[in-house]
Parts: sequence; structure tokens; C-alpha cells
Amino acid sequence: MTAARTLIVLLMGVVAFAPRASAQRSGPGVPLDTALMTAIVSDSTFTVCPGVSETHLRYLNKAGKPEAVYILKARLRRGKLSLEAATPFARDTFCRQTLMESIRWEDTTNHRVIGGVNADFFDMSNGIPISMEMTHGKVLKQASRPGRGFVGVDKRGRVIIGDPALYARRKKSLREALGGDQMLVENGRELPQADNAFNLTRHPRTAAGIINARTVLLVVVDGRQPDYSNGMPLGELAHLMKLLGAKTAINLDGGGSSTLVSRDASGAWINRNKPSGHVERAVANSWIIVARR
Repeated sequence: MTAARTLIVLLMGVVAFAPRASAQRSGPGVPLDTALMTAIVSDSTFTVCPGVSETHLRYLNKAGKPEAVYILKARLRRGKLSLEAATPFARDTFCRQTLMESIRWEDTTNHRVIGGVNADFFDMSNGIPISMEMTHGKVLKQASRPGRGFVGVDKRGRVIIGDPALYARRKKSLREALGGDQMLVENGRELPQADNAFNLTRHPRTAAGIINARTVLLVVVDGRQPDYSNGMPLGELAHLMKLLGAKTAINLDGGGSSTLVSRDASGAWINRNKPSGHVERAVANSWIIVARR
């Protein structure tokens, strides 16, 4: 390699990995937002399949500490691309299974799983989810705790996120529903979060949001790994979801459960994030994006 060519390669490496503090937009367009960031380190988006894109965002938070965010964005099409609730071993039972293994059980010739994230909080001893669980129109568990939100998909394939009152009004029209916890964004407005340790501490987080009834965001923020990613308090997570375009968003189970799996270019599934427990945790249920021919 000539000296000139070596210099070009080295310069390209500097551009690729240096924080872009001065840029107002980076890569595919995640803006540098001073409420969250001091610098964007990297921002890349690629197509997983038609209608589904994935973004890997790395930035320095307001304290100058690293954050790693993984985003699946799907534009759903009825009969072609859908959001579905998945349960362990694709069965109507309560137990636990890793997201990766759950995806393998769900994947069939005309039901190709593109990716997904973990969903509701659950009892670690028996895998029973905290809130409602409905798959393919069958109610496996009714909502059990007041004040907890939900994600649902109606019989026309439209995604709904809301509070218990909305679930009560819409449950007869739903085909899929899983619980969540705190609402983060509603009608395009960030919601204030309670002042407690769970909300204020930097934890790994999983969230779901909708840009509109057929465009969904599934987001994982890694944490508890200081040199790689520190996690977020809920106020920052709400701001991030709004920044990504969510008109409505909800906090899902986080901590060691936070996991995002998607297909790579070869069609194999990959755990894109780095779970804080260093291995993938078995969870009670998940949200998956499914393509049909």
C-alpha cells in the first residue's frame, strides 16, 4: 500500500470513529440533542428486510459517559409485516425462555421472524407476566395491577399503546396485547416520571413506541457497563423516544432482561445488544416482527 493510500485509510478511520459533536445531524438523521448528548460517536442504519430498518446509536451522555442504543423500526403492512406477541415455546403457558430461543420456536416458512425485543415484567420464580397477555386473540392472562400500560395490536394490524383505561375500552378489538409499565410519551408529549430510585437510576431499558398506528419502534438501551453503556433514567428514555419520532411510547421490562435480536445479512439471528448480565436472560414474553409471503 502506498503512503498516500495509507494516509487516506487512516483518515477514513478517524472520521468513522471520532465523536461528531459539531454535527446537527449524523448518519441517517438522529439529531444531536443536547438534552441527552454531548457528542454522537456513531450512528448507522441498515435495512433488515423490506419495511424494517435497524439503527445502532452510540453517544456520550450529558456526563460524558457512553450510551449504546439499538432501534428496530417497522412499517407494518397487513398480511405482510406484523407485530406479534410471542410466548415461550410458542405455547399458551407461563414459563421463561430467552428471546433468541423464543424466536426460533416462532419462525416457520410463512411466519418468518425478523427480530424482536423482550416485553413485560414478570415473576422471576415462575415466569408469570405482571400484566395482561393475549396472543392470536386468546387471552392468557387478564391485567392484574392498576396503573400499568400496555402494547396491543388490533385485528386490523394497527398498534395501540396506552393506559389501563384504554385497554378496557379496546380489548375486544385486540388480537395481541402485552403489559408494560410507565407511559413515556403520549400525544407527542413527554410525560413526567415519578421521583423514585427505579425511575431516576441509570438502568438498561427496553421501550416500545409508535410513530403512527402502523409504524412501530422497538428500542433497547444497554447499561451497567460503564466503559460501554451506562443506561438511562426514565426521563431520558422518554426524551429519546420522542426524539426518535414516537407519538406514544411505553417503558417495558429492563435491567438484565433488555434484549434486541434481529437477522443479519445471512439471515441468521444475532443478539445485537450486550445484556447487562453478560448472558441473555430467559423472559416471560416478547414482541416480534413477523414477515409473511
